[in-house]
Amino acid sequence: MLREGLGQAHLHNGEPSLREIERRTGKALSHTTVGAVLRCKKLPRWEQLECVVEALQADPEVFRSLWVAARTAIRTEGSGGLSQGAPSSHLRPDIEAAQTHHQASAPAQQVGKLLIGHERSVLAVAFHPDGSLVATAGSDGTIRRWDPATGQQVGEPLTGHQGPIYAVAFHPDGRLLATTGEDGTVRLWNPVTGQQVGRPFIGHLGPVSWGAFHPSGSLLASVGRDGTTRLWDLVTGQQIGEPLTGHEGPVYGVAFHPSGRLIATAGADETTRLWNLDTGQQVGQPFTGHKATVYAVAFHPVGRLLATTGSDGTARLWDLDTGHQVGGPLTGHGGPVYAAAFHPDGHMLATAGEGTGRLWDLDTGYQVGGPLTGHGGSVYAVAFHPDGRILATADGEGIGRLWVLAVGLWPSREFLYEHIRRLQARLAESSEQDTSAASRRPAAQPQLHQRTPVLLQHPAVYAVAFHPDGQLLATASNEGTVRLWDSATGRQVGTPLPTRQGAVISVAFHPDGQLLATAGRDGTARLWDPDTGRQLGDPLADHKGPVYAVAFQFGGGRMLATAGADGSVRLWNPDTGCRVGEPLIGHQGPVYEVAFQLSGGRLIATASEDGTVRLWNSDTGRQMSGPLTGHQGPVYAVAFRPGGQLLATAGQDGTVQLWDFGTGRQVGTLTAHQGGVIAIAFDLDGQLATAGQDGTVRLWEVGSGQMVSGPLIGHEGPVEAVAFQPGGRLLATGGRDGTARLWLPGSEAPRN
Repeated sequence: MLREGLGQAHLHNGEPSLREIERRTGKALSHTTVGAVLRCKKLPRWEQLECVVEALQADPEVFRSLWVAARTAIRTEGSGGLSQGAPSSHLRPDIEAAQTHHQASAPAQQVGKLLIGHERSVLAVAFHPDGSLVATAGSDGTIRRWDPATGQQVGEPLTGHQGPIYAVAFHPDGRLLATTGEDGTVRLWNPVTGQQVGRPFIGHLGPVSWGAFHPSGSLLASVGRDGTTRLWDLVTGQQIGEPLTGHEGPVYGVAFHPSGRLIATAGADETTRLWNLDTGQQVGQPFTGHKATVYAVAFHPVGRLLATTGSDGTARLWDLDTGHQVGGPLTGHGGPVYAAAFHPDGHMLATAGEGTGRLWDLDTGYQVGGPLTGHGGSVYAVAFHPDGRILATADGEGIGRLWVLAVGLWPSREFLYEHIRRLQARLAESSEQDTSAASRRPAAQPQLHQRTPVLLQHPAVYAVAFHPDGQLLATASNEGTVRLWDSATGRQVGTPLPTRQGAVISVAFHPDGQLLATAGRDGTARLWDPDTGRQLGDPLADHKGPVYAVAFQFGGGRMLATAGADGSVRLWNPDTGCRVGEPLIGHQGPVYEVAFQLSGGRLIATASEDGTVRLWNSDTGRQMSGPLTGHQGPVYAVAFRPGGQLLATAGQDGTVQLWDFGTGRQVGTLTAHQGGVIAIAFDLDGQLATAGQDGTVRLWEVGSGQMVSGPLIGHEGPVEAVAFQPGGRLLATGGRDGTARLWLPGSEAPRN
């Protein structure tokens, strides 16, 4: 798979010549050595492979996994060759599109260490949204966190449940972890500190089978053996409305539609049901087809397909518009099928069952390659890494496993868009053939807006920042790279900066444009020359945990501030890389944002998980006054308005609050987002842009508290970042959908 991966990377990069790759490596490798690495007749040294991979603008971490797997295979087999495996006999040879895409002989290969720590069955597994953590939960009543890159357990097990834990789920922004258990409770945890957040949610009359976060992150749904579905307010911990009832027996699975307007539940009564979130009423008739208990339910990322699995040994796909099954059952497991997960890009389905995991092609309904074997008992859980290249499975022997998908199963953007178009066309054709059934069932899929990504970046964009001259835009993502773009053409400038920081969460330009600062999950901040792409000096490493924010002081950039999960803010001299003064300590939780007062002021504002905003004097390191309190939950963003004494803050409670930072008094509140507000930014004229978990961007005239226009709609998920072009008309946004977009405010559409 290593040789195939290099071939795919070479092809996707335009098939540069060996001498061109030699040039890109800075002549660290000769063109002869480059050719030997690409041909891969024998395993190259890692440092040689890494140089070639970076020259091809591919992900070194993915190829490290492939290289380790190949080296392990060589040591095990005593052979110097790189085995390609036997060809699969599970694909229909008459389906050209499927054959072209699925070129790999095996669907996935186990990589890294086994995740060993649980004393009994592992019943649930989930990836953090940025892919940096895997969480598992099991019959031993513990939750464990793992580093997927090393297979090492992170911190101590999380304990609190009295009995087996059946579900684990990360909040869409990754700052919370939810679990459900035999003890009848739902619990929230801080995945960084491992501490329980608030009190358990209590309401179910018996074990809680599963839980899921709303796509906006504003609420949580849980289902139980009492036959009910319950909704919970994450801020208050209180149940929202009356339980949803209708199943005749225990309910085992629950999932939210990507739009957030529908809930699907699955139960022991052999049915799957849809519910309208606003009314609490069931939508249409139950989906029937399974011949026994339905254990799991999952929505396709596009939102028109639903997958279910059951103890009858099948997985099934359903068209939400008609309520009819799409194709025949997916059969192959030798017993109950306990879990299902769609690939993030929607072209495959993974299932977990009796002893194996399996992958399925949604176009053909046929299995992709052979089963994933190695588990010694039932496989109870399956989850895809957010970038779609790694799969996690967990079994009844208390072991978790990681698998890297064959490179041929990594879809290109072009294939993805075409695949989804064909899938939608096939479903539309199916709907037209049964208009009477469609008329009896209310449409589940809301109207889609036309969306055209401007800047493509895989898999999620966490930060955006304009160069002071407005010509360059920097974007940062959870794949560990920073990319520079020409804001006029939308084209990438140069190669990505390989930060090796894990997820890059924040990025900022120095006021003179000659430095770029990045902040990462590895606990460091780093400085870069944006012209050459070279790192300057050693990493700024003093935080104990991820660094969430980085900001330069205005009016010369004499100071750099970093904020992190350890609850501290640290000040640095960007010229020397030395720390300035003592850490700013006062917050009782992670600090998510830091901002300097404009025009060279000495004021620093910080926003925290503890629900407060604090103001500091950058010269003395002391708080200027008491904390600004008003948000009902974590505060994610803070920004100073140019001129005057106005400060804007935003948080999980869905509000933007305006403050007179001279007096500390709140002077206004802006509400419109359906879910948390993640990012905010002022332009030079004082107009405010806000970005939220509801996938929208909104523009405000803060004086009147009114929106300037309708919401800017285009992102396919939460919008993580927003920035105005200095002295220009453009607005940049970055989202969990893997795109950065450029907007002309007032046009309500991305600039193409």
